[in-house]
Amino acid sequence: MARFSLGRGGSRPLRIAYGRVFNESNAFSPLPTTRADFEALHCLGPHALDQVTRLRGSELEGFLRNAELTGFRQAARLAGDVDTVPLWSAMAVSGGKVTRETFDWLLETTLERLRAAGTLDGVYLALHGSMQVAGLDRSPEGLLLERVRQTVGPHVRVAASYDLHANLSAPMLDNADIVTAYHTNPHRDLFATGFRAANRLVRTLRGEFVRPVHVWRKLPMVLGGGMSIDFFAPMRAVFRRLAQMERQPGVISANLFMVHPYSEAMDVGWSAQITTDGDEALGAQLADELAELAWARRETPLPKMHEAREIFDAVAKSPWRRLGAVSVVDVGDIVGTGAPGGNTHLLAEAVATPRALRIYLPLHDPAAVAATWSASLGEQLQLTLRGSPGYDTQPAVQLAAVVAAKHQGDFGRSVRLDVPNAAGGTLHVAITDKPPFTVTPRFWRELGLEARAADAIVQKALFHYRIFYVASSFRHLAVHTDGASSLERVYQRPYAVPTYPIDQPSDWRPYDPLLRDPTQLSAPRRATA
Repeated sequence: MARFSLGRGGSRPLRIAYGRVFNESNAFSPLPTTRADFEALHCLGPHALDQVTRLRGSELEGFLRNAELTGFRQAARLAGDVDTVPLWSAMAVSGGKVTRETFDWLLETTLERLRAAGTLDGVYLALHGSMQVAGLDRSPEGLLLERVRQTVGPHVRVAASYDLHANLSAPMLDNADIVTAYHTNPHRDLFATGFRAANRLVRTLRGEFVRPVHVWRKLPMVLGGGMSIDFFAPMRAVFRRLAQMERQPGVISANLFMVHPYSEAMDVGWSAQITTDGDEALGAQLADELAELAWARRETPLPKMHEAREIFDAVAKSPWRRLGAVSVVDVGDIVGTGAPGGNTHLLAEAVATPRALRIYLPLHDPAAVAATWSASLGEQLQLTLRGSPGYDTQPAVQLAAVVAAKHQGDFGRSVRLDVPNAAGGTLHVAITDKPPFTVTPRFWRELGLEARAADAIVQKALFHYRIFYVASSFRHLAVHTDGASSLERVYQRPYAVPTYPIDQPSDWRPYDPLLRDPTQLSAPRRATA
């Protein structure tokens, strides 16, 4: 079918620029995201970006070999007669709000690289969609795309891709001809998302798609769908239908955005979005259907949340630890959602447990790293760990520890402290001076520990770690603690309209036009239920 053609041919090679500006922000984190955070993790100029986005390159070093921009380049290569022009790629680990100075740097660098790129037919940008900037009361990605459109002019086609936790806004659609998003959670289709974006962009430039039209709906909903994993019920049927919609004749793309809830945006909420080739009625029909499917799953409960005081007893009783580590998911302090990772509540319980467990626990504590970095391996120390600066309502934890290992890498410095207990167990605490990025077992391996050898690993990630721990952890226990990603933050913040699950609106439709046009919204209101 023509739908799957790669758009080969054309009178001259197309010139399409590509790049990335990517960050997810947590409005409740005490640590701002700065330029240094981007430069420390992933900040590549044109030449380096060209090299890492080749099929045998490593686009996101240490995390993922092939991501959106590699997928984009492969689709462009297969389409034929397309010259790809690298701009730059900047990404920081999820954190607190981006400082205004940092956002201005991200914006101006992108525009400077565009101006230097010469004559272009198209632009593709890989964005997140849930960045928040201190002092900016609108969507940063929307503003970025507005400025890109002003820079390249009305005749250059623009494509954007987003994380499926984006908080969709009108400028994010109005300034892009093509929009794609991840269709998986945990996210494992980054390459495919960039490939789809390039495929649709090239086909639009060559006239196969004549008039892309976006239709979308916005739901007064910030949590729902249980774990919201795409291959588990209840969301499995929604994502299956989403894929069917995108294969339907006349449909260019179909996306569901399940929103990052740790936001202060006035218009926060899930979104259903369809792009058709000029058929607005079809887009409206499918967007309504997708919105209804998502809304119907809002009341599926989240997994059971354990209390911190009981979690290591639950680990000790679990038969799964004979096969591998039990993952203890610290829901209140998820680095992947922008929390700093310095919550000491679980540390206090791990130090106090009388169980003979081998526990791996990461902790952001820059002061402790500074105090121990010069210590010799094997040295015994008396320490007080306080965790992240700004986490002021948590306990200080005193312990006697042995300095067992040190590591310095892309995510800063880390020191492994071994704390034995009287029952024969050992707590291995990895203190870090940057938020601990423990999504892969490599974090522990660099400190001399193997994931399978643990009884329990405290995870500072919700879902994505499961991909990388699939052979070493088979049981996952969520635990409630007080931190920047605690669900209490979601429940306690004010909302501009009645929003599920804080309130119990019976229908999404009355609030859809308000959320899609935030100029109609009044000041945020407190929940009534």
